[in-house]
Amino acid sequence: MIILSEKDVKRAVAMKEAIQVMKDAFIQYARGDYVMPARNFYQVEDEDYFLLMSSFVKDVIGLKVATSFPSNRNRNVPVTQAMILLMHRKTGKPLAMMSGTMLTAIKTGAVSGVAIQQFKQDAKSVGLIGTGQQGLYQLLAALESANIKNIYLYNRSEHKIKSFIEQFRRLSNSDVHIEQMGSVEALLDKSEIVITATTSFTPVIPDVPELYQNQDKLFVAVGSFDAAMRELPESLFRSATYYFIDSEDGKKECGDIIDPIRNKWMEEDDVILLSDILTGKRQVHLKSNEPIVFKTVSMALFDTCIGYFVYHKAKEFNLGQKVDLSFMN
Repeated sequence: MIILSEKDVKRAVAMKEAIQVMKDAFIQYARGDYVMPARNFYQVEDEDYFLLMSSFVKDVIGLKVATSFPSNRNRNVPVTQAMILLMHRKTGKPLAMMSGTMLTAIKTGAVSGVAIQQFKQDAKSVGLIGTGQQGLYQLLAALESANIKNIYLYNRSEHKIKSFIEQFRRLSNSDVHIEQMGSVEALLDKSEIVITATTSFTPVIPDVPELYQNQDKLFVAVGSFDAAMRELPESLFRSATYYFIDSEDGKKECGDIIDPIRNKWMEEDDVILLSDILTGKRQVHLKSNEPIVFKTVSMALFDTCIGYFVYHKAKEFNLGQKVDLSFMN
């Protein structure tokens, strides 16, 4: 068994590779080529949650243990933390334990990258609301998936943006133009792609119909994962003909999907799995004057696929620490 640190994970996989792994995982999801028990959410305290997710893919079992603790903002500790365990599917032998915090950020960015390649590959500008670790990898994926020339940032805590930009420059080695915006409205006006990466319980963009009518922007929502959470407003859903999601389970788990269907802001038949678009199971005609909306809640299948890829790359590059857990000599 090998143990992979955050540093090992970053060295093992590039964003371009991660996007391809996620695209392949979408295809597996469409074909039903996996086993994935329902994931479990446990409220620890107030807004703090503990999550357990597992899946069986090919010859590997993957288990992800994750926490989302918004209260950590007051402790200078990451909001999202996780680890991923891999076991051999036939023998149950432990293969790897790795930093799931970093891998989650890379994976979620890569899922968004698949959507950007599908719907907005020609975009030259991207706006990001929420400048945590998740946001860093969302932007890396956007740079990899489209011809981005301008990045626009908004965060309620303005003092965090400077350090965010410094981190992004180091990670991306890019001199792309980056601008801090004074309001969400200003960011919307400038951006062809809008990414929300927050843990908000209320919409982080305005519920103003005029902002979304006659617009062909791509909105990518990645932050909310609970029924009580929502990043996107009613008027955005009413302005779009289709709503693309990554997981059928999101209809039961996530407020950004539950609320539009329950409140009839969109017809459920117009809420479409991105995997069905990628495989040609569903075909849609997207108008040039309306927004495209994509929501990822992710799934254990994605975590297992990217984890198994990283495991093999780590073995190839001789990364990580080897540990013998055997009880037998």
